[in-house]
Amino acid sequence: MGLATDYCVKFTALDSVQRARPKTHLIEDGCRGVNLRAGDSEAALKEMRAAGVKAVRSSDLVAETR
Repeated sequence: MGLATDYCVKFTALDSVQRARPKTHLIEDGCRGVNLRAGDSEAALKEMRAAGVKAVRSSDLVAETR
């Protein structure tokens, strides 16, 4: 998770996968993109998924306590 889905987050996730850490996860709703061009963030998400990054939502990680 973090800021700049289409920059920092993308490059960190891709580095993680390339460095033999195949269980790299991205908390998608914990990120925001810069989007200098429309669609930059969506393209970054597609690239990360294609490289093996598993995108999850924060609600997938937190057990309901109701």
